[in-house]
Amino acid sequence: MRQTVDTVLGRKAGADELITVDAGAMVSEAVQIMAERHIGAVLIKNEDGLVDGIFTERDLLTRVVNEARDPKLTPISMVMTRSVRFVTPGTTVEAALALMHMNRHRHMLVIEGPRVFGLLSLRDLAYHLVTHGEGRLEAEIRASAPKAG
Repeated sequence: MRQTVDTVLGRKAGADELITVDAGAMVSEAVQIMAERHIGAVLIKNEDGLVDGIFTERDLLTRVVNEARDPKLTPISMVMTRSVRFVTPGTTVEAALALMHMNRHRHMLVIEGPRVFGLLSLRDLAYHLVTHGEGRLEAEIRASAPKAG
């Protein structure tokens, strides 16, 4: 049976809480939330409550630190990633992983219509496959392991 990203979200600790930052916030505010929550990305919402973008550790490194911007004076809207990739809840885990790999994204929004279901990371999907992969991953590891003897 093919597993979907909805299943992954359902098993993810804290999946019911979507961590967001207002588009008018400063980078330092987003970084503080990310550090406190031990997360690698936050969604950025506009004044209408809609997803305006995503701010990730990679954005911090390349658009803030690398460009010597002051996190306390830089609005998150200037350095966030605006084009947020997404999948629907019915997308298979394999398809989501393939999209993340091809587009070089570490985070993927799960959305259908106006409803945001959550945010998944590569780590979430890999963990799910290792712990709930119906033996496929373990079988592949055993098949490719060198034989003793």
